[in-house]
Amino acid sequence: MKKTILAVIILSVCSGLSFAESMTGKIGVGLRNDMFDVRYFINDTIGVHAGTAVSAFNPEGTTKSTEYDLNIGGFYSKEITDGLMFQTGLTVAHSAGKDAGIRYKVWSYNPYLGAEFIYKGRFGLDFKIIPIQYSTWKETGSNSTAWAGGAGSLGAHLYF
Repeated sequence: MKKTILAVIILSVCSGLSFAESMTGKIGVGLRNDMFDVRYFINDTIGVHAGTAVSAFNPEGTTKSTEYDLNIGGFYSKEITDGLMFQTGLTVAHSAGKDAGIRYKVWSYNPYLGAEFIYKGRFGLDFKIIPIQYSTWKETGSNSTAWAGGAGSLGAHLYF
């Protein structure tokens, strides 16, 4: 039984490696958490992505607040087996907004590790783990920096 399971695993890995589909030039459009996200594979191992979101909220007893987010990043992608990729990269995020009448700007630098499963070269599901994050926060009258960690995100993309 152990030999049969081992043979099935070896055949699965070998068949996945021999029928791998090229991602070069493919564009992925989708969502990452609450952001619209676009990905582009420059070649089979290097890609870039950008995401954006706008939110407006009105906390009780305060003026209307808004926030604009923009993420830009690059990644290295290594196909482990057919459709399953290991990815690592860096995302630079910029948020700006007005909260209860106070304007602010935040820059964040997020190195990450993750994986993406691409079904038939058309639909991808992925996750990212951000082990550490560095942020700078500027608001009217004050500036600060911070280190954080342990964040993550989920994404889904349709590739063309």
